[in-house]
Amino acid sequence: MTMSARSSRCRALLTGADPAPTDLEWLRRQNLEVEVRRSDLSESELARALVGKDAYILGGIERATAAALSTADDLKVIAFMGVGYESYIDTAAATAAGIAVTNTPGANARAVAEFTIGLMLDAWRRITDLTVETKAGRWRGITTRNLHAKTLGIIGMGTIGTIVARIAADGFGMRVVYVSRTAKPELERRTAARRVQLPELLAESDVISLHVPYGPQTDRMIGKAQLAVVKPGAILINTSEAELVDAASLRTALLDGRLAAAAMDGYYIVPAPSGGSDPLGLLALGNDKLLVTPHAAGATEESFHEILAANVESITNILATGEDPRVVNPGFRDHARWLPVRDRR
Repeated sequence: MTMSARSSRCRALLTGADPAPTDLEWLRRQNLEVEVRRSDLSESELARALVGKDAYILGGIERATAAALSTADDLKVIAFMGVGYESYIDTAAATAAGIAVTNTPGANARAVAEFTIGLMLDAWRRITDLTVETKAGRWRGITTRNLHAKTLGIIGMGTIGTIVARIAADGFGMRVVYVSRTAKPELERRTAARRVQLPELLAESDVISLHVPYGPQTDRMIGKAQLAVVKPGAILINTSEAELVDAASLRTALLDGRLAAAAMDGYYIVPAPSGGSDPLGLLALGNDKLLVTPHAAGATEESFHEILAANVESITNILATGEDPRVVNPGFRDHARWLPVRDRR
């Protein structure tokens, strides 16, 4: 049965967000009847919450597994609040069930780029470490280094990487080298950035920042061999996905001093365990070695509204036509019995 045959409104589940009353009113004006749930639903809780829903806006840390989707007979679209949906959605299961999956590339780019610069400053100047030590009554005198004239290596020069490069070059006078599938001539003209191969970037960079999407080609792209050629004393910033970096190799590089520090937004285990119970042994490292934040880089008021607007636009387009430029699994149309025959591929 189609949505229009049951109701004039789209029934949606929204997780992981705390929308203001004005946001909820805006959603109602977009013809969405929204149920808001917390960010850490279990598989069985999510399965129950999805019963009778036409759309699912995923902003939490729950996993849309095959089992969780098995009860979602009416579900037509999962709109992910961000870019890196792979760790949160069983896309193959969604495709087989005729459910479209969308994400929001670029909607939170400015927020993530600014957060990246914040982590860079924090790790380089040991701000969090010094704050914790000072509040504990330990007044330590240490000498750090300026970022000015240091080399920033960006792996993945998309929208976020480009903003980071411009802030670093214009604001701190940093030199920029980058690895990208395509050259960025405009950025090179503006910042004197140089496109290089990965080994050269790792050997030259004082700061390495990761901005590539996670997938089979980038899984553990930074491992033992790559970290072995990193410039001694460099720092590593990862505001993409934790799994871009091999955890055991990262821990070794931090302990032996090859990397002076690392900062990451998100962790290999979600939610992250306490330091003493972390099986990877990373969270037990001090703040002078490792900074971890809870996948918060894109979480600003401005980016929330941009992402939510993009999600709603995707949902509206898909329910109306089966088409949206943000669909990541176009094969869903082959299995979507709710689509008009003319819209199937």
